[in-house]
Amino acid sequence: MNPAGDDVTRVLYIEDTPVNVTLVTAMLRRRPAVQVTVAQTGEEGVRSALAELPALVLLDLHLPDIDGHEVLRRLRADAATAATPVVVVSADATGDARERVLAAGADRFLTKPLGMADLLAVVYELAA
Repeated sequence: MNPAGDDVTRVLYIEDTPVNVTLVTAMLRRRPAVQVTVAQTGEEGVRSALAELPALVLLDLHLPDIDGHEVLRRLRADAATAATPVVVVSADATGDARERVLAAGADRFLTKPLGMADLLAVVYELAA
């Protein structure tokens, strides 16, 4: 459910790689109760999160303008999005990367390539 209280779960996906956008949105759109918005830069992602107040943010770390760490910092620093669940989705599967984003306030870390079952489980767990 989302903050507006309707039956649609709004997910913001902040990602600039077209193939990743296509894959993740296709997986999520198979569930009619999930509505996906895509932001292709960190700045656009922060603006969208503040304007739309999604139930969940999926966040890539490597963006063309500001990196995902800065996006996460900004989301956590703003009262409107401080409690919004953020799931980092990254190909950087090193323990250091995972620990760093979790310590900075990410709720989960998923490694690319994503499996549909893993993605949907996290969406339904955190966006409820």
